[in-house]
This record gives sequence, structure tokens and C-alpha cells, in this order.
Amino acid sequence: MIIETKNRNINLVLKTRKIVEIANLLKNKNFEEAFTKAYSDLDIEALSKIIFKLAENDEGKNTFVSSDEVYDFIDECRIENITINDLYLKIAEALNEEGFFKKKMSKKELAEMTSNPLSAINMNELVKKSAESAISKIAEQEFQGYKA
Repeated sequence: MIIETKNRNINLVLKTRKIVEIANLLKNKNFEEAFTKAYSDLDIEALSKIIFKLAENDEGKNTFVSSDEVYDFIDECRIENITINDLYLKIAEALNEEGFFKKKMSKKELAEMTSNPLSAINMNELVKKSAESAISKIAEQEFQGYKA
């Protein structure tokens, strides 16, 4: 996948190893959840980390040496009317096409994924935490009568 500006062509190479590294950088074991949240928030820092990890030159080496270079590239994109949203969309489409999400989505489903604020929430984790909290409160109430 190539992102083109007047001054540069950046090749983003999707590999499983890189996807796992990005998930770790975004402090989430679930890449799809981390990416969706970052995309929904239009998180520029997360975008820079994603581009930094995925960008490769023809020899398979990192295109960027520092995150400052990535921010400069993002600024170049903005000057050429490629918005943060556009960059995320291009990356999301490539990730979807390459099968890095739970399922392949249509363009409509892909758009809904990022526009629905609940899609970034891990419902299983939310239910687990709520259940733990409720059980703790019940246990606390049960043992209050046994205090000496």
C-alpha cells in the first residue's frame, strides 16, 4: 500500500509481526480494538506509530528514523489535502483487504466500524469488570454482619 505526496511515496507493508508490535505500542493485545479506537478518536500519535512501524523502503528497512519524520510526512499529507481521516481510511482498507480484522468487511461495514463509538469497547472485558465489581459489593455486604 503506497501513500503518495509530491515529495515522497511511502510504502506501508502489512505483516503479522508488525501488527502485533503496533498492538503492543498502542497498549492493547487486540489489534482490531486498538486500531478502531485510534481511528474513531483520529489519534495522531497512534497514527504516527502505525505509519512508523509499517513504512518500508525497497530493501525492507524502516523508511523513517524518528517519529518526527513521520509527523513531517503527516504534515506533508495535510498540505496536499490528505486528512488524518483519509490516512486512517487508506490503512483500514488495506488491513481489511489483507485479512487483519476478525472478518472481511464491506466499505459500509468498515465505515460503521469507525463511526460507532461502541465498536471500540471490548464488551467481554466490560462485562467481566462489572461482574467483579458486583460480586465484591455482594461479598462486602455479606461479611458486614460477621465483624466483631
